[in-house]
Amino acid sequence: MEESADHWEYDGSFLGFMTIVDRSFREKKFPTLILSPETAVENLFLAEWIETDVLRGKKIYRRLRQRLRSENFQFIQNGFYATLEGKERYLLEAIEIALQTKDLLENHLGHPAILALAKSIRTLLGENHALTGFVRFEYVGDVLFSKIHPKHYVMPYLCPHFAERYPQEKIMIYDETHELLGIIDQGDIHLMENTSCPEFSDSGDEQDIRQQWKTFLRAVTIDERANYRAQRNHLPLRFRGDMTEFKA
Repeated sequence: MEESADHWEYDGSFLGFMTIVDRSFREKKFPTLILSPETAVENLFLAEWIETDVLRGKKIYRRLRQRLRSENFQFIQNGFYATLEGKERYLLEAIEIALQTKDLLENHLGHPAILALAKSIRTLLGENHALTGFVRFEYVGDVLFSKIHPKHYVMPYLCPHFAERYPQEKIMIYDETHELLGIIDQGDIHLMENTSCPEFSDSGDEQDIRQQWKTFLRAVTIDERANYRAQRNHLPLRFRGDMTEFKA
């Protein structure tokens, strides 16, 4: 593949990125810069807009699944959802390596693109694992609702976890960082992008339960044995703002 001085911009979707992959490999060139809605505002140069071709994107998706090792395809997919500046350019290089070598991408950590993606994927999956334990739900009518502020795009991983854990429930999880609403209805998952957080008022029952829980904690806590450093290690401060037991 040849390096080009091109700057491309796309809509930030996964099928949009598959459209980028299709054009890049058809033209046998890697653009210098690939911009998404999050990064385009920082760019001072004009970029060519690459319109998402849904049919072509799905075709490339299927072709990559067929040609890549399952571990490498998962690596590419995880890398796309991780938060990493310039990830699209790194992912193009990762796809080229995976197609040429047929080897595990994680065996190529000496390559800067693979190393950067691997580090970001670890933090993505680590954050998702933490959230499976730290997400708190409140009943709003017959719906379990939670609001979170993740650093990474974890909803495609988090929603299946709770869909399996609560197969008979109606669940809504709002990712305020990425303006993404996950709706789970008895195991069926739908993600709505670029949406605002639903407005709910606290029910009296939830307020009573929250107050009873705090009363219980105060009763069993021995202040002299409190170890706040250990508490922060097990429950980082950044998760507490979304946890019902820390709300007033």
